[in-house]
Amino acid sequence: MFLIFIFLVLLILFMSIGTLMFKLLYMLCIGLPIALCLCVCGLLFCITIIGIPIGLCLFRAAGVAFMPFRLT
Repeated sequence: MFLIFIFLVLLILFMSIGTLMFKLLYMLCIGLPIALCLCVCGLLFCITIIGIPIGLCLFRAAGVAFMPFRLT
């Protein structure tokens, strides 16, 4: 019984380390370039008065693209 408990604890520990590594890789390789592009587009839209709401939506989308899930 104790061995099963140790196995489950180690399994949860390694799964959490793997998901943390995946989240960090996603943020650096995929999330950051998409978020930068969305921020640049948001800045371009915010130049005009009519484009300000669209620009603000693009800034929100950049935040979601950078980190769609929390690091915890």
